[in-house]
Amino acid sequence: MKYPFPKNTIYVPLILLVMIWSTFFLQNLGLGKFNCYGVVPRNDLGLRGIILSPLFHSGWKHIINNSIPLAVLSFFAVLFYERIAYFVILFGWIFTGLFVWVFGNLLSGDTVGCHIGASGIVYLLASYVFFSGVLKKSRNLIAISLVVVFLYGSMIWGVFPEEFLPKFYREDQNPISWESHLGGAIGGLLFAFITKSYGPKPKVYSWENRAEPDEREKWLWEKYKESLTEEERIALEKKYGEISESDSDDENYWFSNDTR
Repeated sequence: MKYPFPKNTIYVPLILLVMIWSTFFLQNLGLGKFNCYGVVPRNDLGLRGIILSPLFHSGWKHIINNSIPLAVLSFFAVLFYERIAYFVILFGWIFTGLFVWVFGNLLSGDTVGCHIGASGIVYLLASYVFFSGVLKKSRNLIAISLVVVFLYGSMIWGVFPEEFLPKFYREDQNPISWESHLGGAIGGLLFAFITKSYGPKPKVYSWENRAEPDEREKWLWEKYKESLTEEERIALEKKYGEISESDSDDENYWFSNDTR
């Protein structure tokens, strides 16, 4: 059976998944075991993590939890926003990393950590698909936004520091990079505003753009009226505002009530 969607809707999610899973297998061979390739806030060495951090993951659970929503949300983004999605993924990737580098580990008592994982990109796409659908006021896009809320609505809690929601976060010993989540969510909202005038628009049919009928339509309309009786023609012209009630009454009065 032929694939029913544009090919880039499968290429983009596949490329993202290949990138993170290839890196993960290299990690299992020792890549990054003694070096941090993630974002280290306000550290020169940590700048490389702005590009590399989404590719690295702490374990099987971490990468699997990110892979499914990343594939689904990138599919939706490319399907409904086409080339705009490339812009959002590329610059949102950089924005999220910069956000973590500047604002990461600022809370009192936080130690500077190595932030890794694609969850920031997941939050970026979820935020963008939702807010862009609302801002464009498109029924199709709003429907997709509601699907995103239904599937990933619980993600909203991930933008809060784990100290505020300890029971929500403490599923394993690895700390959660809520700063990546927050940066991605803010980035998605920002790019939704930037691109609200671009991308898919409601379809407008040719006749909706014409204030007046063309000459052929006028000719056909006059020919149709010639086929009607006088009473039918007057009633039709009244209905569509071609003559007013007063014009019709005066005309009838002149013919039927002239007593001179």
